[in-house]
Amino acid sequence: MPPSGPITGKDPADRDRAVAHAAEALRDGRVVILPTETVYGLFTRATTAAVDHLDSFTVKSEPGVGPRVTLHLADIDPLRQMLHTPNATTRRLIDRLCPGPVRFVLEQPPEALARLREGLGVAEGLIDDNERVAFRQPDHPLARRALREAGVPCIARRLGSAFWALGDDPGTTAAIIPDDASPAPAVVIDDGTSLHKAPSTTIRVALDGKLIVEPGGVLTERAVLDHLDRLVLFVCTGNTCRSPMAERIAKRLESQSPPTGVTTRFASAGIAAAEDMPATPEAVKSLKRRGIDAQDHRSRPLTLALIEEAEVIYTMTPSHAEAVMQAAPDAAYKVFPLGEAEVVVDPIGHPQKVYDQTAEQIERLLRDRLATIAP
Repeated sequence: MPPSGPITGKDPADRDRAVAHAAEALRDGRVVILPTETVYGLFTRATTAAVDHLDSFTVKSEPGVGPRVTLHLADIDPLRQMLHTPNATTRRLIDRLCPGPVRFVLEQPPEALARLREGLGVAEGLIDDNERVAFRQPDHPLARRALREAGVPCIARRLGSAFWALGDDPGTTAAIIPDDASPAPAVVIDDGTSLHKAPSTTIRVALDGKLIVEPGGVLTERAVLDHLDRLVLFVCTGNTCRSPMAERIAKRLESQSPPTGVTTRFASAGIAAAEDMPATPEAVKSLKRRGIDAQDHRSRPLTLALIEEAEVIYTMTPSHAEAVMQAAPDAAYKVFPLGEAEVVVDPIGHPQKVYDQTAEQIERLLRDRLATIAP
């Protein structure tokens, strides 16, 4: 079947028709070419017959050890429910990098692979090699729309693996498709040069969480590993008692937890803080009674850079949360009072007993909060 012809215009009606044609072709087990944010891909339905048909287009399979094709998904959540992800490393990387320019190759126990095959309705040996499953969630609206509208599991290989593709171009544009391509794809959707102009990064994860980040993709190993680091920020008014106590107590609690492969850093700041002020003597004493040294604490004002860097921000009161969100409205999704139903009242000017009670309250609230953000 000849290709439908590249769709090069920006007219929404043309795009809608192209996506509908691509989805229909995918359901029928034909090969279509779709753009992704990395490179264009040869897509088809995840059936044995369709993959055999795809083989007639290609001379190169995915590199390295693993499944011969990669499952591509519009939505990751259904697959996530079926995967065996016992370690924090795997869960966090999926959460942080899907959708995105990555291809995961996850080692899975036999029962998990059987569950995946049954849940997706795919045959053994298509998206797995009896030890690992390969999948990707592209971050391109046209590809995701076509996959979602197809409503069936689909697999893909990069356009550059087609036997009629010339040179070393992995398929950053649809221009590498010759006019006389044979066999011809059923549908080609041309969205110009891909965003990243490079293949996706393959991340291999063993059952024990050991990572291998293969070179040559969009993301470097350092960029991937950076996603295993997070900052939790505590905010009060002056950053001399409540938020420093929260920061130091959180560090102590984290140090007592078993390692997960995810590094959690803690920091504190104040919405009206002066620069470089020590913690109050009462706060230092309350922490010392818990075996925590805070004599080196120095206050700092809250900045937009800190707000942006933090993965989650806990404030001592709802008014602190409002102040943070007014300063950075786009960060509202990650700002929460430390106590869901109670305020951490400022102990400044009160006797030591009040500071001790505040420290006890903060530790209690922290145990609940840190449990909810466990990697």
